[in-house]
Amino acid sequence: MKEKLEIKPLEGFGNLKFGATQQEVEDIFGKPQETESIEVEDEINEVLVWSYWEKGHAIYFEEDLKGVCTNIETDNEEATLFGEHIFRMGEPDIVDLMKKNGFGFFEIEDDDDMEERILFFNDAHLQFVFEKDKLILVSWAVAMDDNEKILWPQ
Repeated sequence: MKEKLEIKPLEGFGNLKFGATQQEVEDIFGKPQETESIEVEDEINEVLVWSYWEKGHAIYFEEDLKGVCTNIETDNEEATLFGEHIFRMGEPDIVDLMKKNGFGFFEIEDDDDMEERILFFNDAHLQFVFEKDKLILVSWAVAMDDNEKILWPQ
């Protein structure tokens, strides 16, 4: 199945929905070029990361949630968000796009040492990473309620 590069906040990436199994991810993206198991800070359980370097994606699977997809990252310049090629947009345009689509509250984290700036849209579980004013990475995750209970997409 050919993948779509449409970022869908709280839902997934193109045809891939959060909660997908490893087999479902493989059916869409193929076999990963690299797999890595990492420990998440302040968490007991491990996360399995499948990297697709040539495609510019990383898919995260939570081991304590039966190994299903809970987070996605991309740096693929063809990725779209709400119909717009997000990597062709600057920070103010991204903020406007998010506001126009119901995600107006955001926080900013600056890292002077690394010259990175991160926009966090908490309601969308979505972050945009900028380096020297250029978007270099988009990362988004499954929705959670106030009690950190996962709200799987339907």
